[in-house]
Amino acid sequence: MAQAARRGRPAGVDGEQTRRRIMAAATEHVAEVGYGNATMKSIAERAGLTSAAIYRYFPTKQELVSVILDELVQDIMGRLERATQVPGTLQERFVSLLEESLVCTRDHPAAARLSEAVHLESARIPEFQAVIDSRLRTEERIYTRLVADAIRRGELPADAERQAIADTLISLTWGLTRLGATVPRARHAAAIRQVEGLLTSGTLLPHRG
Repeated sequence: MAQAARRGRPAGVDGEQTRRRIMAAATEHVAEVGYGNATMKSIAERAGLTSAAIYRYFPTKQELVSVILDELVQDIMGRLERATQVPGTLQERFVSLLEESLVCTRDHPAAARLSEAVHLESARIPEFQAVIDSRLRTEERIYTRLVADAIRRGELPADAERQAIADTLISLTWGLTRLGATVPRARHAAAIRQVEGLLTSGTLLPHRG
């Protein structure tokens, strides 16, 4: 009993470790059963805590999932943006982003399924929609910058449809994320390799006349 009480105290290093354990358990649980079917009781059991202890860290399931989603999006988007800050052509920089996305998938194996579950609830939960919108704005900024750089360097025609090209890249990454939530990891990786092949062969983006 004394050990259980100590585990439940949100204080210091132990408190942060417990918080992270709750978030990891919630990520896996929501990814497996969906947001609507997930319960704080099941998350607590998975984390090895009492229900009372978990509520000391996160008063509601919505707040818990919102924190998880926000941290995941910030981490993954930050890593993808840094992956594009390398020398090279638009194709090479986007391939660098896709390669980093595979690393993110390995580091956060349940993230894509969690994102899929949250999307289904975003119409009725504004906090979820806000995080999704933030991700989209970040991606638009990344891809708009890549396209503008490619036009400035002469890789793309000066009259290229900037927004259309950026939207194509966004659609590719969102589609690959959706695929990653529904198929085995090897199949997801194979699809990313296929996109990379189209990019490096020059068949996916417009050419200068």
